Amino acid sequence: MPDSRTRKSTARRAAQKLGSSVKNPIDLRSTVAYRVLGIAGKLTNGFLQIYTARFGIGLPEWRTLGMLGQFGPIPSIRIADLADMDRGSISRVVTWLERKKLVRRVDDPDHKRRQIVVLTAAGRRLHDRISTFAHIRQQRVLALLSPAERFALDGIFQKLDRWAEELRAGAVPPQPAAPPRIGRRSGSGASLPTISQVGLNREKLLAELAQFKRALENCP
Repeated sequence: MPDSRTRKSTARRAAQKLGSSVKNPIDLRSTVAYRVLGIAGKLTNGFLQIYTARFGIGLPEWRTLGMLGQFGPIPSIRIADLADMDRGSISRVVTWLERKKLVRRVDDPDHKRRQIVVLTAAGRRLHDRISTFAHIRQQRVLALLSPAERFALDGIFQKLDRWAEELRAGAVPPQPAAPPRIGRRSGSGASLPTISQVGLNREKLLAELAQFKRALENCP
């Protein structure tokens, strides 16, 4: 009976014959984009399961109410920019909210040819009810992190957001950085981490990220 090494070797040869072998595979599940989108998708599903079921409102509608609650009466175009949403989508959302009597459009006193979107009394009440849950969720997420980690996370988000904007604008990605030299001393005399230390730090980071993701999934 063939042992495990023989079976693995046979499987590799079979895969190569089928043309499924590649020279430079990538673990997509470990990439930044995959992980960020994964967390965002779970948060969106959590929103739909709780907010939509309880308040009868979708995520685009809540973003619109949230921007109006934060910035006051503003044009639809401004809402789209602040919420990072398509202007056509925002127009449809405002129309839906208007039918539900949660917002209304009025003439802009500072611009004769423009209208602004205003929360109605019902819209303000709904906004305040949802924002209470949003604040609780935000507090639960931040409670996972120390003050230093919160500061670092904000900086990371800013860098990733700038990079995403560059990609959207068609900027050329930078060349891959040269791998760091492990185990040697820098010019200042400080010793760089050894391979074993890097491995331990990586495992600790992965464990913390796993805890962070679990908490995000359970947020209200």
